[in-house]
Amino acid sequence: MNKNEFVIGTCENYTHDGQGVVKIDGYPIFVKGIIRGEKAKIQIMKDKKTYAYGRVAELLEVSAHRIKPKCLVYGKCGGCQLQHMDREAQQDFKREKVQDVVTRIAKLPIRVNPVLDMEVPFAYRNKGQIPVDVKHGSVKTGFYRIHSNDIVDIEQCLIQSEVINEILQVIKKDLKVYKNGKDLRHLLIKHAFSTGEAMVVFISRNRDIPHLDEMIAHIQTVYPKLKTVIVNLNQRTDNVILGNCEYIVYGDGYIVDELQGLKFYISSKSFYQINPVQTVKLYQQVLAYADLTGQEKVLDLYCGVGTISLFLAGQAKLVTGIEIVPEAIADALRNVALNNIDNVNFVCSDAASYAKELVKKQQQPDVIVVDPPRKGCDEITLKAMIKMEPQKIVYVSCDPATLARDLKVLCENGYEVQAIQPVDMFPQTYHVETVVSLVRKNPDAYVDVTIDMDELDLTASETKATYQEIKDYIFEKYNVKVSSLYIAQVKQKYGIIERENYNKTKSDDSKQPKCPVDKENLIAEALRYFKMI
Repeated sequence: MNKNEFVIGTCENYTHDGQGVVKIDGYPIFVKGIIRGEKAKIQIMKDKKTYAYGRVAELLEVSAHRIKPKCLVYGKCGGCQLQHMDREAQQDFKREKVQDVVTRIAKLPIRVNPVLDMEVPFAYRNKGQIPVDVKHGSVKTGFYRIHSNDIVDIEQCLIQSEVINEILQVIKKDLKVYKNGKDLRHLLIKHAFSTGEAMVVFISRNRDIPHLDEMIAHIQTVYPKLKTVIVNLNQRTDNVILGNCEYIVYGDGYIVDELQGLKFYISSKSFYQINPVQTVKLYQQVLAYADLTGQEKVLDLYCGVGTISLFLAGQAKLVTGIEIVPEAIADALRNVALNNIDNVNFVCSDAASYAKELVKKQQQPDVIVVDPPRKGCDEITLKAMIKMEPQKIVYVSCDPATLARDLKVLCENGYEVQAIQPVDMFPQTYHVETVVSLVRKNPDAYVDVTIDMDELDLTASETKATYQEIKDYIFEKYNVKVSSLYIAQVKQKYGIIERENYNKTKSDDSKQPKCPVDKENLIAEALRYFKMI
């Protein structure tokens, strides 16, 4: 099969990111924007030895689940991937996505529950991170094309709140008038749905932004509930959005939102769920799975600004929240005071270190709630959780693959999964949040596993395949060579922590090549083969 060749095929299934899989004599072609069951004439855009990428040249048989996307730049902007599917098809895709990894990676026979859907699946995002490009008097604000640094200029984003879109248009007009945006990198706009308060963060290479006072005044005339404006200084050359230094130029540097009667301070850097409507459903599911009686000690790992902790506090004896981001802990402490809650403690620490310390002190929580980043829990944290022997674990995940990897470890060490509930926090995209209920098995139902405290210092890379074994697997199967650096980058993405001396650069500011997407997919496949993810 060659580039620009045309073939006719039917979509059989989906990749994890919503691309259709069309097979021609067993040869897979990955095609964006096609729905399972649809037949199409497909143009090959990129061909590899064992797979290809294609585009729909003509739909020959159209699915009943196909709808017209509402967004005018859908297919160009990389923000949404599923707007061509109706709600039923989107929910089926997301449930099956979770089911696939639970069956294939975690090796669990349990059936995943239907997805908790959102009634109105647009205008749900309370945060916009918008790249800015100002050249020769032209101002672009929008989102990146798929696998590109090119900005798709947009007037409004249909999954962002209307307030964010409104404020963005005011800023965009002023950037054209004042011609003062040459040093801007991004705009960060946060909107508290319940209170209406808004925050604007100008992420700039220089602290001084000419005519900023006039711009703030203009925003206030259009949206009077603008609460605070911040300039974040970022002179880095990579794609990290927020810099370390920031300056409050208007207001007090935070906004306040409310969920189910609880109030929350939100600063520029603190993590806060981006869909407040579905967040309530998510946290209600956490409470249901925790099934607290008021007598339990609960450990909340990766607690962020303390949203889950405060929800738990109303039904627990004591809640301890752990978070590594100092700004988030500062917000969490404010949130405790704001809500007059006295049975919650917050500790600024990485989850692994704190969990390991609790093991040494033999301090056992009754319930652990864990809501890790996309890479999932690292091995030290998982082993410490197992060693603490809580009766229940509630696992909240934004990545089904790393969730399944961690469930496998927990289920091999004394826990069983009772229920798996996906929640659609991100309609129109391939992302899905999942809540899992685990309980400790009756001692008669499993074989005890002894975990030596020294094992807590092992890394996943030391207990699984070597770099050379991964290289050999990929070369033998695909005739493709990959470097140790690329393997390390992909392992890091999936939460496999390397020892201190692995893959270190010679200087802090040295640049490393980034693993190409094609090779990343092959390395990820090898990691799955060796059961490392």
